[in-house]
Amino acid sequence: MATLTKSKYMNGGQCQRLLWFANKKQLPESSLMEQHRFSQGPIFEKYVKQIYPNGVELGDLDFNKNIEKTKELVNDKKLIFEAGFKVDELFIRADILEPNGDGWNLYEIKASSDEKKLKIYFPDLAFQKYVIEKTGLKIKKCFVLKLNKEYVKNGEIEAEKLVEKHDVTENVELVGNIEENVQKYLETLKEEDEPPITISVNCNRPYECSLKAHCWGTLPTNNVLHLTNWRQYWKFFHEGIIDIKDIPKEEELKPKDEVIRKAALSCKVVVAKEEIKHFMKTLKYPLYHFDFETFDTAVPIYDKSRPYQKIPFQYSLHIQHEDGKLEHFEYLADGKEDPRLKLLERLKDEIKGKGSVVVFNKSFEKSVLTKLAEDFPEHKDWIEVVLSRLIDLAVPFQNFHYYCPTQKGKYSIKKVLPAITGKGYENLEINNGGDASILYYNSHIANKEEVNDKLRQNMLNYCGLDTEAMVWIVDELSKLIK
Repeated sequence: MATLTKSKYMNGGQCQRLLWFANKKQLPESSLMEQHRFSQGPIFEKYVKQIYPNGVELGDLDFNKNIEKTKELVNDKKLIFEAGFKVDELFIRADILEPNGDGWNLYEIKASSDEKKLKIYFPDLAFQKYVIEKTGLKIKKCFVLKLNKEYVKNGEIEAEKLVEKHDVTENVELVGNIEENVQKYLETLKEEDEPPITISVNCNRPYECSLKAHCWGTLPTNNVLHLTNWRQYWKFFHEGIIDIKDIPKEEELKPKDEVIRKAALSCKVVVAKEEIKHFMKTLKYPLYHFDFETFDTAVPIYDKSRPYQKIPFQYSLHIQHEDGKLEHFEYLADGKEDPRLKLLERLKDEIKGKGSVVVFNKSFEKSVLTKLAEDFPEHKDWIEVVLSRLIDLAVPFQNFHYYCPTQKGKYSIKKVLPAITGKGYENLEINNGGDASILYYNSHIANKEEVNDKLRQNMLNYCGLDTEAMVWIVDELSKLIK
């Protein structure tokens, strides 16, 4: 018999197809980054439970014993972790169920520091409340326990300061259509054939769907979802205009989208030479092509750090001189201590003098450097000088002054490099920043994997290509404007 759990209920709220594949256990394997995010929940929960020391833990019990023990503890009016309730084809486990007079308080624990995401959890809590109240209990209050993003570690973790409590009772009460959704989702679970592909804004909301790559892979090579104006491209899509070539000629697009349309129709690169010339004049040699790799954790592990703060553990630096000479410096922490201070001291020896510090999508490097200046004020003056020298190499691509149809509307370095040079990351053992981050954390910090020379060399190769790629991109842009 099909059973609708709270995770499946949330799947159904995003996409019926996602629900069906989740129920069949046929979803694609989670990425390393996704696995890392999932692993942060139990770590945060340990600190939440310190705030409720009298709670009874049922998370380790199997299905039937969990339900049986829950009934017993409810009768005794005990605070329960992972209280299980089954009604017909519905089953939930509540993170925390707390007695409150003649009723109960329901808590959802989320290892998130983003207050804007609170609304994501309202349907989850509403479904749990619906199931629990079918058993005859009354839920009086609903709460979300999340990370306090302003918490700064200083010695031992202080659970009361780390955990932030939000009363979302009124928001949960406003969630409707639960009965209707339950019936619809149960029908989906019982279907023998997979639901049809339905592409919509829900493919990215509230999270990017794990089936998105497959579903969107059925679209034409140059489809309207590559456009930058999302309101307009969804309008086209729902009108049945899927291929860019089918957009009516008289339809006016935003300037960036006109570039995408022109490139798609001509199957050629579109270049705005004057704008690129102007950008290139902003570059002052020598060019310090620079890139960080970072990791983050829900619960901070180093003093002077916050939940999900980006902790830099590696960098690559290619110094490109005007005469063509190229120097390369790199750093990869050993994991034995907080890597930030040693990394800063090394970097300070290597970024000197004058010249542009070139990064790709500078908001990331800027935020990491700004936080380093805050946490290590003795280096603030030097960091502020570096920040004043930052040049974002993504700008000409972000503004679509260079655009190749193979970029598919994107301007990340992974899309730009092959588009402008024909080179790419596909031959590397580690070929994306997410994997680099988690492999470092798992091996050097969490001891989940072995630290060996091959792993470290693969990490150096990946980060090194990020900055060498910037050298190649600058060279290609220089050729374009000659």
